[in-house]
Amino acid sequence: MRSGSAWLFGLAGIALSNALTLEKRENPAVLAVPMVRERNTSRQISKRSKTVKVDPQDDYLDPYGYLINVTFGTPPQPFLAYFSTWGNICQLNGVGAGDCEYFAEYSSDDSCGGDGSYNRTASTTAKKLEGGFSYNDTNTGTMATGDFVTDVLSIGGVKIDDMKMGILTNDDFTPNILGLGYGNASSTSLTQALADTGAINSPAFSLYNDLVLFGGVNKAQYNGSLHTFPIVNGSDLSKALRINMDRISINETSEASKDFPLDAVFDIELDMTYVPKSVAEALNAQIGNTSVADDWGQVNFTCNAISENSTIEFKFGGLEFQFPLWEFVSHESDATDSYGWSSDNETCYFTICENKDLQDEGSIVLGTNFINMIYSVFDLDNDEISLAKLSWDFEAEDDIVEITSGKNGVPGAKKDSSSASPRIGKGLGMIALAVAPAVLMLAF
Repeated sequence: MRSGSAWLFGLAGIALSNALTLEKRENPAVLAVPMVRERNTSRQISKRSKTVKVDPQDDYLDPYGYLINVTFGTPPQPFLAYFSTWGNICQLNGVGAGDCEYFAEYSSDDSCGGDGSYNRTASTTAKKLEGGFSYNDTNTGTMATGDFVTDVLSIGGVKIDDMKMGILTNDDFTPNILGLGYGNASSTSLTQALADTGAINSPAFSLYNDLVLFGGVNKAQYNGSLHTFPIVNGSDLSKALRINMDRISINETSEASKDFPLDAVFDIELDMTYVPKSVAEALNAQIGNTSVADDWGQVNFTCNAISENSTIEFKFGGLEFQFPLWEFVSHESDATDSYGWSSDNETCYFTICENKDLQDEGSIVLGTNFINMIYSVFDLDNDEISLAKLSWDFEAEDDIVEITSGKNGVPGAKKDSSSASPRIGKGLGMIALAVAPAVLMLAF
């Protein structure tokens, strides 16, 4: 497991509106990709697991991440892949890799259990590059190894002719991954590749309502203004989609810990959120729980220990998100009411856990239980993240604007002086539907 101290230095200035340049066009150059998301917050999957298998045809999906369909090669070879905001690694299993070989030998399945396996010799446009591909996944203790190739990647109606991809040949099975964030200089994220090929104007994307909107912002899907925060980094941490958080509280009564502000990284491969021990203990005390966290960093309590009206707050500068506390509680059984709440003596689990194994990512690691509740924009070009309150008006007509290159802010953008000064971290089957000539919506 990776570890290290995080010396994080951030910028105190935060723009009230987004620092992205937004351009309204009749046919914006954006790519909208809806995803299959596993909603179950099972306590058994409380950290990144590279061995979870997902069948999109099943009624029940294991809680892993965001799943999409792509093709790679000529003729197209289909794959199920996961989006990742942690890094820029793009990798596919090769035909001889790990479980792929097992499936082919014992189950007459040559598609690597349905995820797909890449056959370079079957593609007329494949080019093997010099130098091998390797990625040390210290969360699972495995080393992903193989070859770098370039080939045609298709996602919806967009083709990237020379997409650089790591093709895995090692014995340990790992899922197909398309990285969206920062990372190794030898790899190129899907976000950057889309910008390089001209499909979008800037390497940036919005994330909301189980959809990734590359190159654009949907103004109809958030309320109020976008608040823009600078990326913060440290000498012992990899550059990542990470900003400062100023507070977590329950029922607006007090801060969970006096350690704030703390760095917080966005990781859609995780279904739960992880905080330093001091923050976890303070939160647990606020819900009346004093039990010791288990090996997953999670505590349990009787479900009737907290009120249905309890709330939890997350504060970033002048922006505060408030949600029902039960959105961050999972249950031992399905004995819940129509709102997903159990008021009896069932055992419940808090899905904000102590960060025991993910200090290499940051002090706080925000999983999908938080990310799915907000509107977020990730701007790799300007090293900024913009957040807003998600609109729950599902009938609203889309209002999509492009994110253009450059650092010019939205007219009227203001600095938010209410943000606390950052302190040093403690170290812890897809069908393309053309809804407009340059706007692509994908659906299963």
